[in-house]
Amino acid sequence: MKWYVVWVGNNPGIYETWEDCKLQVENFPGARYKAFKTREEAVIALRGDNESEMGILRSIANANRHMVNYEAFPDIIVDSIAVDAACSGNPGVMEYRGVSVRTGEQIFHKGPFPHATNNIGEFLAIVHALALMKQQGNVSIPIYSDSRTGMAWVRDRVCKSKLAPCAKNAELMKIVHRAEAWLQSNTYTNRIIKWNTEEWGEIPADFGRK
Repeated sequence: MKWYVVWVGNNPGIYETWEDCKLQVENFPGARYKAFKTREEAVIALRGDNESEMGILRSIANANRHMVNYEAFPDIIVDSIAVDAACSGNPGVMEYRGVSVRTGEQIFHKGPFPHATNNIGEFLAIVHALALMKQQGNVSIPIYSDSRTGMAWVRDRVCKSKLAPCAKNAELMKIVHRAEAWLQSNTYTNRIIKWNTEEWGEIPADFGRK
């Protein structure tokens, strides 16, 4: 498996397939991209090799999938999506993702965003999952989150972060506004369920950065 870094393209970031990478760079003037053998190499290449960031980057790159003993916890709905975010600092470098609870397979991933908060990531992860499930017609797939704040913001259909807009988070703020607009103009039937971390352990989408 290869990981593709897009520095200059439609949406710079890290992509897991050439098809996804190609969508970002094809016919884009001055596109810059490269394939790497590991996610760690890709993350470091995207963010730079500043020694002060290396520990953070390695922890992102080496994130563990937390597989749960579902037989021991029959209350867990296995055919579901788990979402989570991770942020180093407040504000700091943030990313979020969604994974299959049954298999641990990553379904989507966004980031890193250079100037964000964990709560914003939790909010965006839930909205991303809701929008993706609606697009795919999976309107009954539950979504697990371990963030009461993110769940409350989604319920209220607004991101209540106090993070001030700036040049570093301009692209992030655009994504937040799109998420709010989606919530305000769409309905959904997917249940958003609080992941019981104390009993079940870390949510399967956890980045392993604690």
